[in-house]
Amino acid sequence: MKFLERLLRRKNAEDKTSFEIDTPKGVLRLSLEDFFERDPDARIEEFWLEVIEVSEDGYWVVVGRRHGIVQLYDWSGKLHRLPSRPPAQVITDAVFRGKYLALLAPPYLVVYLLEDPKEPQTWQSFRTTQEGLRASAGLDIKDRLLAYGVVGERVYVIDISGGFNSQGLEFKANFSYSEAGIGELKVLRFLGNNRLLLSGTRGVALYDLGGNLLKRLEHSAGKAIALTRAGVVLAEGQNLLLYDGELKEVVRTLEVPLKVSHLDVSPDGDFLFVADGEENKMGIVYLPSFEHTHTLEGLGYSLVRVSPDGSVYTCSYSQVEDKRLYHLRALTSNIEDFLYGQDRKRALLKKAQEHLEAIRSKLKKAPMDVEELKEYKELLLMDAPIRELRGIVLRAKELIQKAKLSAFIREVEHAMERGSLDGNVLKEIDTRIRLGTQEEAELLQNLKAKVEEYFKRLVEENLLNVAKAVRLAQAKDMMELEALKEVKDFREFTERLPSDLRLSAQKRLTFLLEEKLVKERLLRSRIVVDGERVFFGSEDFPIFSGERRRLNWRIKAEDRLVIDGKVYTRIGFEREDGVFVEPKRYSNLLPEEALKHPPKWVKSYLRHLRGLFGYEAYRLPLFVSYEETPWFVQNLERFVRLVKEQLLYSEGIIILEGDAGVGKNFLVEVFSALTKRPLYIVPCNAKMEKEDITFAYEFDPKRGTKRVYSDLVRALQTPGAVIYFDEINTLPPSLIKVFNPLFDYRRYLYLSTGEVIKAHKDVVLVGAMNPQNYLGVSELPQDIKSRADIMFVNYPPFEEERGFYYPDEALILKDYVPSLSSLSQEEFVYLWYSVVNGMELVDKERKEKYEPYIVKLFELLKAANAIRKAYKDYQTQQSEEPVDFVFSIRDTIRCARRLERYASVKELLFETILPKVSSYLEREVLKSIIERTVL
Repeated sequence: MKFLERLLRRKNAEDKTSFEIDTPKGVLRLSLEDFFERDPDARIEEFWLEVIEVSEDGYWVVVGRRHGIVQLYDWSGKLHRLPSRPPAQVITDAVFRGKYLALLAPPYLVVYLLEDPKEPQTWQSFRTTQEGLRASAGLDIKDRLLAYGVVGERVYVIDISGGFNSQGLEFKANFSYSEAGIGELKVLRFLGNNRLLLSGTRGVALYDLGGNLLKRLEHSAGKAIALTRAGVVLAEGQNLLLYDGELKEVVRTLEVPLKVSHLDVSPDGDFLFVADGEENKMGIVYLPSFEHTHTLEGLGYSLVRVSPDGSVYTCSYSQVEDKRLYHLRALTSNIEDFLYGQDRKRALLKKAQEHLEAIRSKLKKAPMDVEELKEYKELLLMDAPIRELRGIVLRAKELIQKAKLSAFIREVEHAMERGSLDGNVLKEIDTRIRLGTQEEAELLQNLKAKVEEYFKRLVEENLLNVAKAVRLAQAKDMMELEALKEVKDFREFTERLPSDLRLSAQKRLTFLLEEKLVKERLLRSRIVVDGERVFFGSEDFPIFSGERRRLNWRIKAEDRLVIDGKVYTRIGFEREDGVFVEPKRYSNLLPEEALKHPPKWVKSYLRHLRGLFGYEAYRLPLFVSYEETPWFVQNLERFVRLVKEQLLYSEGIIILEGDAGVGKNFLVEVFSALTKRPLYIVPCNAKMEKEDITFAYEFDPKRGTKRVYSDLVRALQTPGAVIYFDEINTLPPSLIKVFNPLFDYRRYLYLSTGEVIKAHKDVVLVGAMNPQNYLGVSELPQDIKSRADIMFVNYPPFEEERGFYYPDEALILKDYVPSLSSLSQEEFVYLWYSVVNGMELVDKERKEKYEPYIVKLFELLKAANAIRKAYKDYQTQQSEEPVDFVFSIRDTIRCARRLERYASVKELLFETILPKVSSYLEREVLKSIIERTVL
């Protein structure tokens, strides 16, 4: 209903669509046209028209509406996009001059350089505003000079010929017009080369560029002022006044039946079109006789602008319920007949039509370089502000455009046949669709579908080749896969693809390579016990044979006694590790002289002891439960490699360096347990003394003082022993020299008694320490560092650069989550990559079943790794946020056990981790990290 009312209202205003007006010059014919393309903004007509400006050749029409809306139409009414539209709420003025378009959009002045006058997308823009120099109203361009009004009743004149950068602009003049008292500036025009005409709400003034006031008129013309051949015409209310060019005297006056708000002169200079400020009325004045010839009803509200092709652009309003709508209107006219003469015009149109027919004929015969057609070039040179002529040129352009489109389609199809099509062609097709007609768009859409299908087929073929190569490849990491020729070729191929398809193809390639690495990591990350050897991934190591240390027994003389005047000695039997036994069944008292030649029972007793008790009890390593994660097996691989080298050359020590709780001890324990080597742990500290690592004297009430060797001394003589120096970097300087011969090729420990303890050839020496660059961590002494292989042990990998997340630590944790513990390693890994990394490796139903638990694990590890990073940054002085809490694997295991009992991971971390932190500030830092990383 509203639409019908609006249509009827406009219909009544437009009942008369053509006008014939008798004038002294002849019949002026005007025809109301509706050729403007509808703006996509349905509410556009609710906004008041502020400005209408036409280019000097009549090709472009710029319309400025309230709220800074700018519309750009060509002569045929087609709507174009103006590049870099000014960010303003109002457009107060617009001027087309030569190769420039200037817009005054307070507080900005925007100037466009028309590189190609017919192609708006080539126009370069420059926007300027400065503190204290804010554009307001009044704008004109003369040759290279641009003049505009600014806030504070001032005018600035700048030279824009130097370019559109801040260095290129040159201020030629500026002055204040406040003395003229013209009120709010509305219009500014160059009058000649050195004078400026200013029109305001309370008067009109004439200035020279030096800022000298030459003339002031007491007319509140506002925007109703224009320059004519005879002088300056201005309006005040219903009165028109024609002044001479110097504004010295009024030449003519005329009263018109309108309240004039705006006026403009026809290109032949004989007609003045006058817009009414209150009603839909437009007056026409014949200037040579300065007489009012006609008033048009239904249009002409507020603004009027006459194009060089004789078209008249104006405004009308209509009331629809409570809304007033403002419509852009156009009238075509025969003014061009007065300007060019009918004979000349007919000759131009005839010649243009002949060129058009020649173009049409040549294009039908054979494909050619259409841009080089002689007739087309000549037709373009004939372009003039005559609507019929421009219509012929437009049809020629359409023919040329159609021919170019056909040639483009043929070229693309041939390129597809040759297999040489570049992905940028889709961008060009999209651009042509956006700028072309509906008919062209349909053809191009069909072509686009073919091109997309072509590229998709190529992607599938190339991915198939890559998949074959990857399947046969033996690769440990992404770098090795990327080095494959087929992968390199595919990467190069994707550079030719359209951007969206390129991203999709690269993503599929990444998934393909990641899937290969997942399978390879699972295959390589195995610990296999096979007979007498253990395979740690790609490294193998022999299981220790169980050889025990042979211990010798000797006669030990204890006390001397005198019985019946004869000296006796109490004897016993002592093993070299300090074990002492007294003989059974025989007396342990022997005459002193019998010690030189012991009786037979003593020798027999020694043989018996050496046979049954001549070996040290075998120290069986404890069984350790572990998860075969790729991270853990790779660490064991590296460790075993270093152990084999140490045993081969019988020198050195392996030092594991890593954060507390990263699993250094566990790594050594698993190695010891699987290879069946006894493990001896030597805890180091700054207060350790020499006796702690060599021997000490102890008092036995029965036997007196005796020497007791340290665990280290016993371990060094134990075949296959793994000796683990925990926190080795804390050793006091006084002990460093003691260890030097043990850690190098000499492989012995020198005791203060002069005794030398030689390490057994199968002994493995290992140390551990926290990262040396952390706060409060003692640096490893140089003497030890020079003799050591240092292996850095980091937390399990979690996030890689390309945004993929590894499941290594999650594999450790999943056994502590009841809903996940029954999954095999392979099942869990595929689920992880499907849920977390978006790879389609499992079916949808299975994924949905386990997704909630895997997401929780992911959030837990995300927070843990964020806290670990904060800890590392603080310890290495890269951050000032205090974090001393170490989020160890033990902590993630503790959290995993409780995972299903908590609704959110955030709550779990708050209740499990934060209570461990004593510092309030550090607790707040950790809380912030958790809230940032966990949903």
